[in-house]
Amino acid sequence: MRCDLSTWAWAGAWKRVRRRLLKSLVKGYAAVLLRQPLWDGRGVARPCGRYGPAEGTALPFVLLGDSSAVTVGVVERQDTVGAQLAGMLAARLECAVELEVLARAGATTAALGRQVRSVTGRSAPGVAFVLIGGNDVMLPAPVRRSAVRLGRYVRELRGAGWEVVVGSCADIGAAPALRRGVAAVASVRSRRLARLQSAAVLAAGGRVVALETDAFRRWPVRLYCPDGFHPSPEGYRVYLRMADPAVAAAGEARVAGLVRPRTLVLPCGRPAEEASGPAGAVRGPV
Repeated sequence: MRCDLSTWAWAGAWKRVRRRLLKSLVKGYAAVLLRQPLWDGRGVARPCGRYGPAEGTALPFVLLGDSSAVTVGVVERQDTVGAQLAGMLAARLECAVELEVLARAGATTAALGRQVRSVTGRSAPGVAFVLIGGNDVMLPAPVRRSAVRLGRYVRELRGAGWEVVVGSCADIGAAPALRRGVAAVASVRSRRLARLQSAAVLAAGGRVVALETDAFRRWPVRLYCPDGFHPSPEGYRVYLRMADPAVAAAGEARVAGLVRPRTLVLPCGRPAEEASGPAGAVRGPV
C-alpha cells in the first residue's frame, strides 16, 4: 500500500513538473514568434443556449475547434461566432437551435478528437461548425498530418449523422502580431494547410468554406483586436459572411433529413433557399 501511494505521489509530482516545463517552453517559443502577448480568451462571453422559438425540438448546433470558434477577441455575447450563426440558423430554418461551444482557445487539430468524441455518441445529431488550423500553422510540425486528422474527425461526425461545415485555415501570416520573417512562413503554411484541409474534408463528406481573404491585410486596424492576432468583432463578421451560406445549407439538409434516415424531426417551416456565394467559395454536398 505504501508503495502504491508513493508511486502515485511521484506520478502526480512529475505531471506538475512536466506541465510547468511545457508552459515555459510555450512562452519561450511564443516570444520568438510574436511581437506582443496574445489574449488568452478570458472574458469572452459564452453564447451557449437556445435560439429561436421557445417551444419545439431544437436543432443541435455545436462549434468545434480553437480560439476562432470561441471568438477570442470579442467580449459581447452578440458578437460571438456562435450567437451570430445560431441566430441566423434559427431565423432561416424557422425553428429553435440549441448552441453548444466545445471549442477551446489554443487547440490544435490533434486536440480536436476529444471535442468530436463528445458529440458523436449523441442520439440527436445536428450541425457542427469547425474552425481549426491556426495553431497547427504556428507549430513546427507537418501540416499534412493535421489535415489527415481533420478528415478523420469529419468522417467520424458524418458517420454519426452530423452535417459538418469546416472553415479552412485563414491567412495567419496577415496578423500584425507576428514578426516579419515568421509572418511570411505562416502565410505559406496557412495556404498549404487550407488546400489540404479542403481536400480532406470534401473526401470525408463535409462542406468547406474558404476563409482566405486579403481584407485583413488591407484593414488590419479595423479587423484585428488589440492583440494584433485574433480578429475584432468586425473581423469575425468578415468570416461569418463567408460561412453563412454553407452553415445554412447544412442546417437545411439536417432538418430535411437528406443525409441519413435516422433523422431528427423538427417543427420547422419551409427551408430557405440556399444562399449563393462566389464560385468555389463553398464546396460540399447540397
